[in-house]
Amino acid sequence: MRSVILTALLLVPSAALAGSIRVQNQDSSEHTIELKCSGSSKKVEMKGSTTSTYTFHSTSSSCDIVGGSVKFPTSKLENGQKWTIKNGVAKPS
Repeated sequence: MRSVILTALLLVPSAALAGSIRVQNQDSSEHTIELKCSGSSKKVEMKGSTTSTYTFHSTSSSCDIVGGSVKFPTSKLENGQKWTIKNGVAKPS
């Protein structure tokens, strides 16, 4: 019985974490954020004049910002953060 349980535990894949950020884009134009999350790339497209929650899947609770049309005061996005974008610049909200 122990060997069956041990085998089952070894076959369970590592659980990936998910993080999310809330973004209010006050600009009328669309913006993008390019992220690197645990080696995987993700491009977030934010429509103009909208508020949305964006989810990233990663083995950590943060992603590096590697590009995009928005200037952030940080180099990482952390799970649970809230941002407001105005004139292409993001500020914590």
